[in-house]
Amino acid sequence: MTHLLLRALGWGLVAGVPLAQADWVELDNGDRLSGRIESLTATTLQLHTAYAGKLALPRDRIRSLSTDAPVRVRLVDGTEFDGQLKPVDGQGVRIRISRLAETEALPLTHLALLNPPRNPDATRVEARVSAGGSFASGNTDAQSLHLSGEMIARNTVQRVTLDAAINQAEQSGVQTAANARLGLKYDHFVSAKAYWYANTRFERDDEADLDLRSTLGVGAGWQIADTPRRTLALEGGFSYANEDYGSAPDQRFPGARLALKAEQSLWSDRVRLFHDSDLLLSLESLDDYLLRTRTGVRVPVAEHLSLGTSVNYDYDNVPAPGKKNTDTALIFQVDYAI
Repeated sequence: MTHLLLRALGWGLVAGVPLAQADWVELDNGDRLSGRIESLTATTLQLHTAYAGKLALPRDRIRSLSTDAPVRVRLVDGTEFDGQLKPVDGQGVRIRISRLAETEALPLTHLALLNPPRNPDATRVEARVSAGGSFASGNTDAQSLHLSGEMIARNTVQRVTLDAAINQAEQSGVQTAANARLGLKYDHFVSAKAYWYANTRFERDDEADLDLRSTLGVGAGWQIADTPRRTLALEGGFSYANEDYGSAPDQRFPGARLALKAEQSLWSDRVRLFHDSDLLLSLESLDDYLLRTRTGVRVPVAEHLSLGTSVNYDYDNVPAPGKKNTDTALIFQVDYAI
């Protein structure tokens, strides 16, 4: 049991390690100051330095600037997006939106604000669809298909997450995999980091003799990090599980839930690591528990498009009679994100 918990939590410790930032600002007299750019308004740039604390620099004295990580940019026309600022010769910047997308050189007058406060009523929607599979005929007759997706709608108070996945595989006319899942989760933030949640999940796995597993739960979470380069959240709560099997006796039990979700960008967003784990422990028998982990990497190849691979690990300590308790899959996929 201990080694499973360590496996589920280990990635979070890695993703939580802060990375050094080295932004800089060049003034009109040629002086260059390094630190972390916190904000830019119509009159002032706030720079946090290790040697002099916070500095308020007059905007009209700034000739160029650069950021080590993406910041929130609002242009004078009202457009907002996250991007990394890169200096250009003379006055101005380029804004790197992704590894393969960058704006033309813009004068600093085109920047209205940096890191503006978000509108609490504005809802941001992010979505990702992943597809993978294989097909072989001749001496080898095998097909497989993997489809998954996630959509997140978020403002400062609420977050709704919808996720789904389907896996199908067949070899020589014999089904070797047929499973699906659907999840819905609602988070209500009571502070910038703390939130309450309610979630439900439905799962089916023909090869494991599982007709339907449904869970309904509530609990609390802590959003340790939530930036374009790093996200990390821990959750704990209670769930009620209902398991309907094809031939084995059905089961129902209350359980304790522990979950972790982490993502980390590396090498100027050229690589993005991710890990998602969910542990459900029966409160009626400590020997009955379920562990699900998804660990992998995505590499952007075009705007909105990336190639990825993941290791999907599912462990049921009390499976249906005659079934194995471990399912592991290595999946190669194409991701499209908006």
